[in-house]
Amino acid sequence: MSSLYFDTAATTPLDKKVSDIMAEIQNSIFGNPSSIHQFGQKSRTLIEKSRRKIATSFNCKPNEIIFTSGGTESNNLVLKGILKPGDHLITSSYEHPAVINAAKQLENNHIEVSYVKPDLNGVVSPDTIQSEIKPNTKLISIMYVNNEIGSTNPIEDIICIAKKCSIKFHSDAVQVVGKQNLDLNALGADFLSIAAHKYYGPKGIGMLFLKSGNSIESIINGGGQEQSVRPGTENVAGIVGMALATEIATDNVALNSKKIIKLENLFLDLLNKTEIQYKINGQSRIPGIINMTFENMLGQTLVMKLDMMGIAVSFGSACASGALKPSKALLDIGLSEHDALRTIRISIGKFHQEDDIKTLVQSLESILNQKTNVNHENNYVS
Repeated sequence: MSSLYFDTAATTPLDKKVSDIMAEIQNSIFGNPSSIHQFGQKSRTLIEKSRRKIATSFNCKPNEIIFTSGGTESNNLVLKGILKPGDHLITSSYEHPAVINAAKQLENNHIEVSYVKPDLNGVVSPDTIQSEIKPNTKLISIMYVNNEIGSTNPIEDIICIAKKCSIKFHSDAVQVVGKQNLDLNALGADFLSIAAHKYYGPKGIGMLFLKSGNSIESIINGGGQEQSVRPGTENVAGIVGMALATEIATDNVALNSKKIIKLENLFLDLLNKTEIQYKINGQSRIPGIINMTFENMLGQTLVMKLDMMGIAVSFGSACASGALKPSKALLDIGLSEHDALRTIRISIGKFHQEDDIKTLVQSLESILNQKTNVNHENNYVS
């Protein structure tokens, strides 16, 4: 039986070069980076070298990089470290749970939150953002790319609106790295969240871009590590691994995007030669994320059937897929509950080959072209 992983939007396999360098670091460099002796200073040197390498990849200053455990922590650091009672936050209704749940908690602390909906193409309109601005608006937080649909938001335009109104701007950008260029100096965002495991780096390590001139109040008490924004002993091997993964991803973004687009086109071409009826949700999509509705089978059922054939895809976000309920992101872009429940996400990565795509289509065809598929939830029979 084949074993194929088409869920790279949830996480990616570790690049072998990254794995090798992390193993080397873990076996030889173990000193606490805060220690002044030679063991600690070896660790400190690696951290700062990695920080400079990442800064070069993203065109920002090394001191603008705060290492964290990943996207969730970075998002929480910004929202909870900026907003105070009486402030107003503008975010979108289809953000990652790390932002949505943090915002809901902030509402309990007397912080006003406006949740703007994306349009039917899965894109947040700058005009919609503009219409929600109030005198007490302190922060706008809009994801760069939606993790379920793959739609890309006009972040540059929204940043321009924020700057004109002297409002800080944050973006969850974990789905961007390795799929398109990310120039943080040119972008102009005040804060931006990144997670290494989304681009073939290690889990448990990420960063918060904290643009010079901005400050946030730490939500964690501890030592003075990471400019006292994120105290705690640093993950040296993870940071070194992230730096290499970032360098590989940014150096090869054009080549990998071209390959992924080619594989995505092959997938759709082969699918169109079958009798499978489907619909792609969202437009302005980043390469590699395909959100698809198949009329004659529940998405969760299709995910399980593919899994039994050795193929991994997802039903909704990996961070919120524990229950059989329609994705809020899909409902927000106009899908009915019926269609939202019949939707899966297929995500293609840099290690996939044409034969993998052919196997995926053949597997979908064998499952979806069965004469009778009974949906016990609503007695629908195709």
